[in-house]
Amino acid sequence: MVICRDNGLDECSNMKVPGVYTLLLNVSMDLCTIVGSLGYICIDSGMYSYIGSARGFGGIEARVKRHIDKDEKRLWWHIDYITSLKAVKIVGIVYAETVRDLEYMLANFLERSSCWSIAVPRFGSTDKRSSTHLFRWLCSFSKCLDELTEMYISIGLRPCVLHFNNHNTRPER
Repeated sequence: MVICRDNGLDECSNMKVPGVYTLLLNVSMDLCTIVGSLGYICIDSGMYSYIGSARGFGGIEARVKRHIDKDEKRLWWHIDYITSLKAVKIVGIVYAETVRDLEYMLANFLERSSCWSIAVPRFGSTDKRSSTHLFRWLCSFSKCLDELTEMYISIGLRPCVLHFNNHNTRPER
């Protein structure tokens, strides 16, 4: 199922644009792993969101495909170390077209919300003003998703929400 809020399906179907995105991650078991410059980290099983941007060639689509691909990708960004693990599934994406660097604004909103907590300090944000880009969900799926899309809208973006089914990472239609 593809859900687009405040814009049409045609706009949401084009992901080859620069923008900001939030991966919705299901971690099926407690994990400990080495993550680049952060070193050894542990995260509990549960739902997480990772905030990223894609302003280079291929836009959001290329970046999200990279995150979905678990086959021998070069581990470059902090999130690569997590999304490459079998226990981590991307269950959805919230994204919006923009050329502005808005990751820190979304991260600051999540940090102040009662529905989110910092999962790992500095994760994905060592070059940014925010404390982290990886947040653990504390509320229900629907409440977190609604709050997240409202945050996009509050900073002038038109969010698109893409859900994946439980069996693979192809979009539900």
